[in-house]
Amino acid sequence: MFRLFLLGRQVYLKYSMDEMSVYAAQASFFIIMAAFPFFMVLLALIQTAPMIHEADLLRFLLPAIPDRFRGLFLYLLDTLHSDSPAALISVTAVAAVWSASKGMLGIEKGLNRVFGVTSPRNYIRRRALCSVYTLVFSLMCVASLALLVFGSFLQKMLLKWIPALSYLSGMLSLCRGIVMFIMLTIFFIALYTALPHRKLSPCDQIPGAMFSAAGWALTSLAFSVYFRYFGSYAVTYGSLTAVILFMLWLYASICILFVGAEINWFLLFYRKNGLP
Repeated sequence: MFRLFLLGRQVYLKYSMDEMSVYAAQASFFIIMAAFPFFMVLLALIQTAPMIHEADLLRFLLPAIPDRFRGLFLYLLDTLHSDSPAALISVTAVAAVWSASKGMLGIEKGLNRVFGVTSPRNYIRRRALCSVYTLVFSLMCVASLALLVFGSFLQKMLLKWIPALSYLSGMLSLCRGIVMFIMLTIFFIALYTALPHRKLSPCDQIPGAMFSAAGWALTSLAFSVYFRYFGSYAVTYGSLTAVILFMLWLYASICILFVGAEINWFLLFYRKNGLP
């Protein structure tokens, strides 16, 4: 227990010395800039699908969207109707990928700072790599949203239609959580291995990746509970409440990502120097 406490203290001190909160703020800023164009592209693509109608989309999505975000969702949906879908998709897609890849570039700089290396890669190559990870990151966010929010909604609907499955409710929730944890762990292992300009073994990234995956899940749960029962942001921020809440969640999540990288650095340092 003392060794665990000592490791936590060392991680905290190095995290502060490396100024990881600055890199987390930089990455959060550009990712939040890309989030709304990304969701507008996603909604526009859904709307252009011939088999999906707006009424069906609203009937399916609105019950699963938290109350504080429904106004923003309806605003984005109304905006799509007032613009040309083809032009909107092309412009917003470019804006989303550029902004989010800039955010992923901030995460790369932060990981390089953790491992004490610079970024001599060609800028175009770095942006291309960050763009690829941006798309993967977006898919992971959508998958996490589906498992956390829509997964719970679909589970309730399934139990409503088939009451006989009620005894499996706890098992379904557990399986959903396990699947999300595994997906996030694999994603963080790939992120910690590929982004820093240093040759790293994927196996060495497992402890920090597991910490970050668990941290993301717990942070999302904590924010969800707080916003549902104790949140008073609507009084302070008004119509910007959804943006502020998403920004706080994203900033906390990226901070956890960097803490996981610091844990990996210390474990690798101990192993190389033969420390217990």
